[in-house]
Amino acid sequence: MRYTAGELAKKLGVSARTVRFYDEKKLLHPIEYSDSGYRLYDEESVVRLQKILMLKYMDFSLEQIADMMQTQSCDIQSSLKQQEEMLIDKREHITRLIDAIEKTKNSESEEFWQNLRNVIELTKDREEVITQYKSDDNLKKRIAIHDYSTADEEWFHWLFKRENITAGMKILDIGCGTGLLWKRVAHILPENLTIHLVDYSDGMLATTRETVAEILAEYPEKNLKFYIEKRDAADFSYPTAGFDLIMANHVLFYLKKENREQFYRTVRSLLKPTGRFTCTLIGRTHMKELHEMVIETYPGVKFPAMGFDLWFENATEELGEFFQIKNVEEQKNDLLVPDEELIYNYVSSFSDEYKQLLIRDREAFIQKICDRKNEEGFMYIHKSYGVVVCVA
Repeated sequence: MRYTAGELAKKLGVSARTVRFYDEKKLLHPIEYSDSGYRLYDEESVVRLQKILMLKYMDFSLEQIADMMQTQSCDIQSSLKQQEEMLIDKREHITRLIDAIEKTKNSESEEFWQNLRNVIELTKDREEVITQYKSDDNLKKRIAIHDYSTADEEWFHWLFKRENITAGMKILDIGCGTGLLWKRVAHILPENLTIHLVDYSDGMLATTRETVAEILAEYPEKNLKFYIEKRDAADFSYPTAGFDLIMANHVLFYLKKENREQFYRTVRSLLKPTGRFTCTLIGRTHMKELHEMVIETYPGVKFPAMGFDLWFENATEELGEFFQIKNVEEQKNDLLVPDEELIYNYVSSFSDEYKQLLIRDREAFIQKICDRKNEEGFMYIHKSYGVVVCVA
């Protein structure tokens, strides 16, 4: 059966102009033309237009739709997965905006707009963190540079010793990332641990599930139990309590002070009376040489640490209001990095803005790194971070 553009449009509930538009964009070609010059379509055209309309409704761009219409089903499945993740992000963004309005709608009229602006600014900052760690790609770029550490002991093993984990403990790891800590120390974990891993990033948690599966397959004799759940540290709650140890590694400085205060109260309520809370933090001079180079190159462009108000140096003052501080220890650790590509990747992981700037200025930025190398071919970068151990 043959359809004119108008008949095809009517069959699928769109305008004839829409059909012509997709023809102009080379997405929907007529199979032939009538003697009078009208475009003609067949049943396969009906199916193709249905696919185009569905993908457009799902917010794919015309370029993406064109690619998907030519790819195999496995590639389409991958594209659909990416789109699903994007729509989930949009839903979560809308949810956070609704929460912002809920928090301010009972304000007095003269305070409402200022309060709403303040809350939405907090929400915006939170969005930047979430975007930064949407997948584990940025985390991998961050971790790779630390292969050139000068520390006597690898970070995760150093930290594990200070966590004082013993057999049978119930542990909550908030902001677990990819679960790399547990992968690195799996061979020395005691038996019968129950470990709850939480993070806000779906991408991180997907990798965490793979990590946990590897650990369980390699060490079945340890009788480890893992529970993985999506939770937001900025508005934290958890359905079970009685933890011997709660950890928050490189998490707290991403939270605003009011969120941290509620976070501490929640952590205390989840700990056993004899339980411990540990957190790792960076110092004010962490990656100082690298940050100075970035600021010199791109003055006025924000990178993550610029917005921090909690550091290793002032942590005890804040945490001391909620916990008893048992130990504060900084690891002696610096970087000697010979690979300018790793440094380039590290900076590009700061934000999409930095990524685009570095793509534009790649050669010049690589040269800046090379100019800062010493006679032995290394760029020296100071590291400053450590762990704070608390009890309720």
